[in-house]
Amino acid sequence: MRSEAYKLSGFTLVIGALGFLLRWLQDMRIAGEAGLADHAPISYLVLLLMAVTAVLLWLLCLRLKQFDEPQRPADAFAGHTPFYGAIALLPAVVLALGGVVLAMKPGDNVLWPTMHRICGGTMVLGAFGLGVLAVNAGKEGKEGACRAAACLVGLFALFWLITGYRDAASDPVVWRFVVGILARCAILLGVHHAVGFFFDSPHARRAIYMCNFAAFLCVMSAIDGSTLAGEDMDLGSLSQSAAYIAMAMQFFIWGFVFTENLKTKPLTPMGREEK
Repeated sequence: MRSEAYKLSGFTLVIGALGFLLRWLQDMRIAGEAGLADHAPISYLVLLLMAVTAVLLWLLCLRLKQFDEPQRPADAFAGHTPFYGAIALLPAVVLALGGVVLAMKPGDNVLWPTMHRICGGTMVLGAFGLGVLAVNAGKEGKEGACRAAACLVGLFALFWLITGYRDAASDPVVWRFVVGILARCAILLGVHHAVGFFFDSPHARRAIYMCNFAAFLCVMSAIDGSTLAGEDMDLGSLSQSAAYIAMAMQFFIWGFVFTENLKTKPLTPMGREEK
């Protein structure tokens, strides 16, 4: 169902770009020596956009009930587009570069540099896991390697969430971190549903929904790491943005592939689709 995959991924990309723009405009409003936020209407637009996107993606995924879901990992992760192998490895490369930079130079203004260096190390491990999945997920007999790789990706997602929450605990401006924390939670849930095929828990439509919603939040949060509004831009913060971008690409790929591998339900002898 390549046409459905293009529609769903295109919608997520457009709405994610709109979210990125709103976050950039919102970050421009967060200023002042006291660290106080200007509660402009745009803050409520950000909340509204997230809620509307969650509902619209759910409605779009409901339309996919008419198709049969793949049950085996090799069927779910099979790529059919040109240069799929190279494209599938790109998120791993970007995440690995971000992890190396974060491990070497966590930033001048972070409160927990050692924790960020460890987080950079888990990013590299997660990138290795993504690379293993990119190479082996669509092949028969590679379930064991893919399970181990999925655990590495999950470890990175979990530790990145913990690191983000630890940083946010000392920030009085909720808007500066809340979208990023939600994005990291969505990353963890997206990874959980995407790799469920390797753990005898295949739910393609759930995975499609979470992958697209996580991709939307990652695109929306890419502004947070580098603080393009003009504050405290350094290599450490740029590596955080690189991680958001890498995971956005990964979820776009997974969401597209899962949707593409849906099959039309076979017809019964009466000419009706099987339920």
